[in-house]
Amino acid sequence: MALNQVFINAAATIFRVFASLIHEGTYIEISDDGFETVTRTETIIDVILDNFAERDVQFLSFSALIQPTDVKGLVRGEELTDVRVSTEDKIVIDEVEYSIIAFNTDPANAVYTFLLRNV
Repeated sequence: MALNQVFINAAATIFRVFASLIHEGTYIEISDDGFETVTRTETIIDVILDNFAERDVQFLSFSALIQPTDVKGLVRGEELTDVRVSTEDKIVIDEVEYSIIAFNTDPANAVYTFLLRNV
């Protein structure tokens, strides 16, 4: 089994085991054509929301950016295959809009870890 498939299977398992923590959300991709035209493309996603733990802070490249009120969002990469993930984008969960401050993904893009801040 290829390493990419191992990551993808692990992501599917995580979301199956923690199904009770999943929120339906909307990923809003914001693109600018450089001529004052801004396009907002919405994609429905499943998100696991959690607080950042000390162990997270040790391993994330964006740990210095985390503030006490920030939350961690986990999204399967397969839900974002048609999206160019960017810190310009937003995620809306339960009618709360979050800015994407930073994000990480694994080598197979199986799971994205987002640093989300309520705007």
